[in-house]
Amino acid sequence: MNFCQPRSASAQKVGQMQAYPTVACILSGFGIAVLMFRIQRELHMQERHPDSPKLLAWADYLVIGSIALSLLFVVLPLVALPSPGKQALAFAAASCAAATILLAGSSRHFGSLSNRDRNEAKGRPQQGRAHCLSRNYHPPIARADG
Repeated sequence: MNFCQPRSASAQKVGQMQAYPTVACILSGFGIAVLMFRIQRELHMQERHPDSPKLLAWADYLVIGSIALSLLFVVLPLVALPSPGKQALAFAAASCAAATILLAGSSRHFGSLSNRDRNEAKGRPQQGRAHCLSRNYHPPIARADG
């Protein structure tokens, strides 16, 4: 068998059909782990502050949406359809890309949550990210005399 020859179109299609569910399962597994971390954190915060409201952050909805995209629009169609066509593969690729973007967007919010925990542990109040940037960043100003 010569490995330098290009694969046939059907072999490439099978490779794509195997790759998309794999990526979707990795994304949904990571999303479920992040969601379990958030539930554990909220339970811990509820023990510390029992009278605080229980709300889902916007990043939690991004994670839930990412899991739903990965499972409902990638894994389910590619496993359920006997022979997925080009449209199904294109839709699976777009859904994988969208799920990745949703998870990346949620990580920005979770970083600010960990900063809030560190600041509360040190006795400092939490400030908004934009406020911290505007207060601490001073752009260089060109001097006319020098």
